[in-house]
Amino acid sequence: MNESISLNNSEWCIMEALWQSQPKTLMQLVHEMKEKQGWSKSTTNTLLRRMQEKGFVRHEDGEKARQYFTDVLRETVVLKETESFLKRTYGGSLGMLVNTFVENHSLTERDIEELKQILHKAERKDR
Repeated sequence: MNESISLNNSEWCIMEALWQSQPKTLMQLVHEMKEKQGWSKSTTNTLLRRMQEKGFVRHEDGEKARQYFTDVLRETVVLKETESFLKRTYGGSLGMLVNTFVENHSLTERDIEELKQILHKAERKDR
């Protein structure tokens, strides 16, 4: 699998559909993408083909139709995308990211409590 995983918005839509439940047939994906995105069958099919070439999805022949599966874990993609965003936007500094929210008063009391719990968990891991 490619270490530089990067999904565009259209690829995210298909991956989210497959991560929710897989396998799915082409027609299941076509109907879902038509409903959510307004895409035609050819658009969904083209995206699936390109995503197969990139190693994001694969298919297996089923009894009546191909079954599509993801070839990457959601957690892996989210981590790579998050690291890429943090590096591009904040020079890799998590502190600068959090500070942006603090300075703009974007953190709720619940957010602050959640961050405290995350940091407490990180401290316990380091010991």
